[in-house]
Amino acid sequence: MVLVSGVFLFAANYAQADLVKCGGPGETPCTIPDLIKTVVGIINFLLSWAWLVSTLFIVWSGWNMLDNGGNEESIATAKTSFKQAVIGFFLIMASFVLINFIVSILFGSGQPREGVFQEIFGKIKLK
Repeated sequence: MVLVSGVFLFAANYAQADLVKCGGPGETPCTIPDLIKTVVGIINFLLSWAWLVSTLFIVWSGWNMLDNGGNEESIATAKTSFKQAVIGFFLIMASFVLINFIVSILFGSGQPREGVFQEIFGKIKLK
């Protein structure tokens, strides 16, 4: 599990190396889809670190369950910590999937679909 999380963390950090792909010299100006992609990239980066931390808490709680010296109170504390770490792990995974699923609906294959933002922001009337 730690190895999988380490590979995920490496891949997420590598993918975020070129975070802002617009607005620089010789590049196209930034638009709302570019802003959304940048925010999603930052969120994915933070989620990858949270995923690693939750994996380390799972390992730490498992170690505490094994190395408790037979103390029932220590076992109960380690079990509670383990359960909370596993719940956190799956919440982080679910939020990653949900955020990227919503963005893929808006952007399709990484490019903004024609008219999506006009449909969304066209309903907002500014006076």
